[in-house]
Amino acid sequence: MTARRQDDRHPVNWIPDVKVPRNTLRLPVASDRPLKELGREAALNILGLGTPEDRLEKFARVIRDGTQSCQNRRAMMGALIFFPDYNRLPPIATVDIFSGHSREPGKPSFLEFYREHLGTPDKSTVGPVEVTDLELPAGPAIRFHRRYWPKQSLDPIAHLWEEVTFSIRPPQISETVLLTVAWAELKFSEALINAADAIAPTLAIKVDDA
Repeated sequence: MTARRQDDRHPVNWIPDVKVPRNTLRLPVASDRPLKELGREAALNILGLGTPEDRLEKFARVIRDGTQSCQNRRAMMGALIFFPDYNRLPPIATVDIFSGHSREPGKPSFLEFYREHLGTPDKSTVGPVEVTDLELPAGPAIRFHRRYWPKQSLDPIAHLWEEVTFSIRPPQISETVLLTVAWAELKFSEALINAADAIAPTLAIKVDDA
């Protein structure tokens, strides 16, 4: 998945939300509780009491790792898509939402920065990058579809990743919203591309006017 970081020095006054596919688990990225506790709780909620301990621990580890990854990258929202259900590990895709800020303090961020940043192939991308201008309910957007090798990975067995990212510019806020669905099991590509295209139009921004 693409590593994007949100600047801690740039707080936002809005919360994103999207409708996600069935068997998608939202990660507790905003929680400051211990990851071990969060993973255990999610495993029990999804799999239920009486589940063998080894299965609970495997599921809990997926939640811990996913939550920590989102927190490290400062995602505003993170979720995992499971298929055909929660019994099959690992999840087949991640869903992340980030806040993109302008490099000029006090000025709005613009879509054109992401057109260049995400739409230009580099040494990590495989094949062309599909770039499409869209008008979504949340605002004007650019859709990027690409395949790439992770730039940094501690895993000695690197996997080719695929993602669909929407850079969206809601008019009621000064930030750009980055919505990404990413996966490494390419046999699910068609279904996940369709899922990403179904998720993006559901983006809603709740602004805290307090």
